[in-house]
Amino acid sequence: MNESWDRTSYHFLSQVVIFLDVNDSKQFVEAAYATYRKHLATDTFTLQFMAFITINYLNCCYHQHADKSYAESTFKFLQELPVDPAIGLEKLIGKFIKLFLVVMNRKPDL
Repeated sequence: MNESWDRTSYHFLSQVVIFLDVNDSKQFVEAAYATYRKHLATDTFTLQFMAFITINYLNCCYHQHADKSYAESTFKFLQELPVDPAIGLEKLIGKFIKLFLVVMNRKPDL
């Protein structure tokens, strides 16, 4: 996959990820994460777009009943993003989604 990701590419992916099949979106999302890790950017817009990608991708995983392995790298990536007020809400939402998925998968004690 092409590694020429930039802020515009991240923005586009953050919006279209919800329309893609979870298998297709996983490839794009993982490529975006890998490129971001190679070329760290801390400007507000790039951070927001990366955070939007994570939340929208988790939404995609949930609604398409993806295996939990699809979301694990996203939870990890979201925690790797720097502490920044611009993405504080997305980091909180990511923690909520992770907890929600744990609770939903818990078997009732009998």
